[in-house]
Amino acid sequence: MRSILSRSTALGLAVVTASMLLTACGGDKETAADKPSSSTEVYENGLPKDQQVTLKYGFFQGGLGREYMDYAIKTFTEKYPNVKIDMTASPDIANILSTKMSAGKDDDMFDLFNREPSGGIVALAKAGKLEPLDDLWDRKLPDLPDKTVKDSLMDGFFESANRVDGKTYEISTSGSFGGLFFNKKLFEKNGWNQNPKTWGEFNSLLADIKSDGIIPVTFPGVYPNYFDWAFGTSKLFELADAKGTFDAFNKNYQNYTLPEYLSPESIERWNRIYELGKKGYFPEGLPALTHTQSQMQVIQGEAAMVSTGSHVENEMKKSAPADFEWGYMAVPFVEKSDQTIWVRSGTTNGNFIWAGKTDLNKKWAREFILWQMTLDVQQFTAEKAGALPLRKDLVENPERAEKLQSSARAVLKYIKENKARAYKASRSVSISDPSYKQATKLIDEATTKIFLGKQDPLPVLQQAEELLKKSLDKMKK
Repeated sequence: MRSILSRSTALGLAVVTASMLLTACGGDKETAADKPSSSTEVYENGLPKDQQVTLKYGFFQGGLGREYMDYAIKTFTEKYPNVKIDMTASPDIANILSTKMSAGKDDDMFDLFNREPSGGIVALAKAGKLEPLDDLWDRKLPDLPDKTVKDSLMDGFFESANRVDGKTYEISTSGSFGGLFFNKKLFEKNGWNQNPKTWGEFNSLLADIKSDGIIPVTFPGVYPNYFDWAFGTSKLFELADAKGTFDAFNKNYQNYTLPEYLSPESIERWNRIYELGKKGYFPEGLPALTHTQSQMQVIQGEAAMVSTGSHVENEMKKSAPADFEWGYMAVPFVEKSDQTIWVRSGTTNGNFIWAGKTDLNKKWAREFILWQMTLDVQQFTAEKAGALPLRKDLVENPERAEKLQSSARAVLKYIKENKARAYKASRSVSISDPSYKQATKLIDEATTKIFLGKQDPLPVLQQAEELLKKSLDKMKK
């Protein structure tokens, strides 16, 4: 699940995607073989049974493992034996994507892949390199013919889809909610509040934990963007929503309308984190912690909570005791309990289709995406990989939901008991200018210092804002 990409990789793809804008693809490659004749036998989805198809699939193998995807491929190809899926599974799939994109050969490129490339998708989408997938929202699932995909998914996932200029380019088939995950038994033993509903209640919880001699919150300082799972962009939207300015903030965020780092929401978010740091609520060794080390701190009782996603249980299953049970809470930035708490919605298996493939291949790629949403595959993925299923009829079925891993059950329980909204932030503008990369590097390097209460965030935010402004000014010329 971990998505830590080297800056050199991101810069490399930025150059590639920039060149793609000058050489956008020429549309679908439809051949005579793509069109079944009137005598061809077809499946219920209208695709021909006698035409052999091989789909090249680029699969990110992270915290969820690959067992669930092997199962999805096995069951799909048993149903459609004329289709072969040639999967390249790697934790470094983003770099593999970059290499293939640099080569610029559609035939060698993956038909579909489940990882956003380095540098994002905005430039690729605008260059016509990615297939728009809006049609899938209105498709019926193979095992649920009376409902559309949009109507069969949990609330929030349709709204959280990756879009560029209003078009959908990513369809996710599983999720991972972000927040703070904890040892439920430790919370019960100490009588700590497992569901603080306001910023004040959350602060009281951290004080209680620290007074008992345990680190309240940890995360991997080696990969500082992990703080985003619990304290990240969703909190900016939460603050804006509480003030009644969500629509304006969302529009500004998508288009990098200034102020960005110096927006009232950004300043308040970072100042709150800074205040928590000055109270000693994070580990002194934070800058040196990896993601597994920080998660082990919770398992071993050194820390109470860790900022990560609901994939944590599957990722740490070999390290946690057999009876370990994960609990979950979102960080409430709201001041009143009747205000909405925004939760980061991660898409652990987002699907993208390469536009330069044949029409028949793209149709079968769509069918494979739909297959991953069948109840059987969703249940297998949830049980074996710890992913959060998207099907309403699974999570709302007590018998099926009980089979989910404890981290996923904890998330669903939290959503049910609180006024929470899942959200995945996205941009409509892509910036590759070096000044912007300097700005993000500046924030990354200051993050652990701010969390430890050793760096006033305002000077850093001011520097980052100036660098972003410089990038935006260059784009206007």
